[in-house]
Amino acid sequence: MSQQLSELCDRYAAAHGARATWIVRAGDAADVLAQTGIVGAHDRIVAFCGSGRARWTELFRWQHLSFADELTPQAFFAASELVDAEQAERDRLVPQGSPASYAHPAGISSGRLFWFVPSIDAATLRVADIRALAAAAQTVGAILVIDNTLPTPFGCRPLAQGAHIVVEALESVAPGMLASPLVAVSVARSQVAHGRHRSANPVAEDAFRLLSFGLGAPGTASAACAPSASDVAALSAALDTLAAREQACFDHARAIASYLSCHPAVGFVRYPGLATHPDCGIAARTLEHGFGAAVGFCLTGSCDEAPRARCERFRALFEHVHAARRSFEDARASISIVDTDEACYLQLFAGVDDPIDVVDSLDQALRLFCNPPEP
Repeated sequence: MSQQLSELCDRYAAAHGARATWIVRAGDAADVLAQTGIVGAHDRIVAFCGSGRARWTELFRWQHLSFADELTPQAFFAASELVDAEQAERDRLVPQGSPASYAHPAGISSGRLFWFVPSIDAATLRVADIRALAAAAQTVGAILVIDNTLPTPFGCRPLAQGAHIVVEALESVAPGMLASPLVAVSVARSQVAHGRHRSANPVAEDAFRLLSFGLGAPGTASAACAPSASDVAALSAALDTLAAREQACFDHARAIASYLSCHPAVGFVRYPGLATHPDCGIAARTLEHGFGAAVGFCLTGSCDEAPRARCERFRALFEHVHAARRSFEDARASISIVDTDEACYLQLFAGVDDPIDVVDSLDQALRLFCNPPEP
């Protein structure tokens, strides 16, 4: 199985233009950073999270963790400077030095700065300007880690835009095909260009050695986190059809977003491809082949009904109507509920099923939502 895993990692690295890729069992990007121990006790993490900050705080309780409020270099600069009394107390209690990189004397270094950025935030669907953040990270020596789960390597290649590490939960690459949750971790090349134009990227080299220390040699995995043979085979098959599936999903999402943005019962639509999205210009130069497969939207309605109840009622109506359509059972459009501190709204993930069928199901569900039948 090691040969198949190595070949799969090589294919994934080629898709990103990466120096190396590891595929490991983990729930998501935060789990990988916590499990590998590449972030030492005296390192600093600045993360942007549209939701789930409590989980990050639990995973990195001994690190200097702060959150950026916006996906901008200015917000990450400001958050990088935050050091409170509680963090100073951790410095006093935790011994100096962290397991880390062969790039430093004695293989020990502390005080690294990690910037964790989603290419598309799962909760808010905001899009990061990766090139601007990479340039900003270079000025402070930060290791830029991009969570590229939503667009997948087909929709965005962060390493080509200056990122050092890319992590992706592979459920988006092989939906419904994996027995265990897997995450791909790819690292940038430390040598760029060739000949007289060749230049070294010491931060990328440091990132590679950190990952090698925590995950082992590229293309391998320890018994504790190695994917099963069936998952390796399923993921390899999924990569063969990834481009065709993702292109269909991206195109369908754009059609669905255009429909929802015109419906009077829809309050707002969050989709990076719409001119009304605050990151439309950034998305056009950051994403490839489209603007992703996710569309967020909220519904108008009576203030007497709680937002969560309103979302659950509509989702049940859509699932009931759309269940009657039998095409593409395994890759159909689905709706989830996003509940943040600011709002509760719906998020639709486009599938490979006919977008006309999806729009028709949405239209019927919206009619029933606005005019429920008499009991």
